[in-house]
Amino acid sequence: MKQTLKQGMGILLLALMGSAGFTATAQTLETQQLEGEAAQMPVDTGVPVFGASLFRGAFKDQPFAGFNPSYRITVGDQINLQLWGAYSFSATLPVDPQGNIFIPEVGPVHVAGVENGELNAFVLRHVKRVFKNNVRAYANLEASQPVKVFVTGFVKNPGLYNGYSSDSILYYLDSAGGIDRKSGSFIDVKVQRNGRLIEKINLYNFLVAGAMPPLQLRNGDAIVVGPRNGAVTIEGAVQQPAQIEFIGPSTHLAEMLMVAKPDPQANFARITQVIDDQQQATYVPLEEALSTPLYPGARVELIRDNEIQSISVKVSGEADGPATYVLPYGATLDELLAQLQFKANADRDSIQLYRESVAEKQRVALERSLDALQMEVLTRQPNTDLEKTAQKDNAAMIQSFIKQARKAQPRGQVVLANTPNAGTMLLEDGDELVVPVKTSTISVVGEVVFPTSLVYNDRRTLEDYIELAGGFANNANQDELVILHLDGTISRIEDSKFDNRLGDALRPGDEIMVMPKINSSELQVTKDVTEILYRIAVGTAAVLSF
Repeated sequence: MKQTLKQGMGILLLALMGSAGFTATAQTLETQQLEGEAAQMPVDTGVPVFGASLFRGAFKDQPFAGFNPSYRITVGDQINLQLWGAYSFSATLPVDPQGNIFIPEVGPVHVAGVENGELNAFVLRHVKRVFKNNVRAYANLEASQPVKVFVTGFVKNPGLYNGYSSDSILYYLDSAGGIDRKSGSFIDVKVQRNGRLIEKINLYNFLVAGAMPPLQLRNGDAIVVGPRNGAVTIEGAVQQPAQIEFIGPSTHLAEMLMVAKPDPQANFARITQVIDDQQQATYVPLEEALSTPLYPGARVELIRDNEIQSISVKVSGEADGPATYVLPYGATLDELLAQLQFKANADRDSIQLYRESVAEKQRVALERSLDALQMEVLTRQPNTDLEKTAQKDNAAMIQSFIKQARKAQPRGQVVLANTPNAGTMLLEDGDELVVPVKTSTISVVGEVVFPTSLVYNDRRTLEDYIELAGGFANNANQDELVILHLDGTISRIEDSKFDNRLGDALRPGDEIMVMPKINSSELQVTKDVTEILYRIAVGTAAVLSF
């Protein structure tokens, strides 16, 4: 039953995702437009409006006046013409209001509408009608016609913008600051000429399939962005969570998923929306949800339901076999280890497990600590002018540290050592298991003169290793060292034990981490920064300079 369910869903989604299907659906969306609909403000769901990142200057900074073989010559273009042989002539000829260029001894030649790639051959044929022999011609478009185009409607900066007739409407929309994501429509963009509609554009076709209708603009044309239509929020197990716009009183999830592509393992949908003034929530299989009517403001979360799916775990390092293991939901670490074939140099006692959910929790905890530190520094009130100057310098230093610290990427390591029941731990989809190689080195990192790796010697002390790395750097905290063991556990060693042999407290593969010294006159700030530094060191296996 489960297999049949997955196969049916896969076939349905495959049919939906075809390019022909998308085009047909896009046309359906367009033909359902109800003229005169008021702009609808998007619900602040925290999910971005689909297409909102389109206008960030990439188009307005790249005007196009170069050679385009498909460009059709129009009134106002400049044509470079050279004739040589029995008759010589060289000039730049404008295309007049009748669409002609005037060639001496030949007369007017109507070039308006001729494709740029065919221009030279077209002009040469007309010249040959007069000069049968010994006259050759070369004609090329000097530049597309400069034009001024109105951009109005629901854009950030309506106005009249300069460009070329060959420029895309994306160039003009970007010049106007882009479509207002709160009130403008990405699927209702009109191009008007002398009050007549000459093209209606759905930018979703460009965003999803790269399709943009060929269009040459003229002086005085107007690009009009209509008001935002109804929208549905799609999130969860999709490739691009987004608020997706549609035309008409309702739509279906199948149409929305042509824009926000679903995760291949998505099999259920949670739908929340208001129907007849009452909020309703449903949790249904995805193939059933595809045909469920969705109304403006609906929120859909696609889910990979763990009850009817497998999980995949990546395995790397000193183990033979596949790089990814597919296991049933609810599989334990012991069940995975039983399938592994360890290489001779594998360090089985230091197996490492990395988990994205743990990394996310580490990121959240770090961000909260940094936010609290920033608030502490910015809100502290000095009592004297001397304190004010000192606090200003201190705040600048802390802000620089915070900027660096926000770039730290926690690894999400789950520590398996010293846990008798670690083997019974349930694995999660996306876990990564690393089997390290047995090593005979010790790494010294952080605030030392020469960060390096050294051959492990059980007779050496921490002090010996620091000396072999060139000694402490000027900014080193010499009161305490952190040892990060290969299995993810840590040891903090005070300076009174630097000259002691540590026995099992220091093992091959360990990293001796020399932390930076905090030069702050404020006790609480020093404490907070120290905590953050240790959290980064343990979570990322790297020492952040201060």
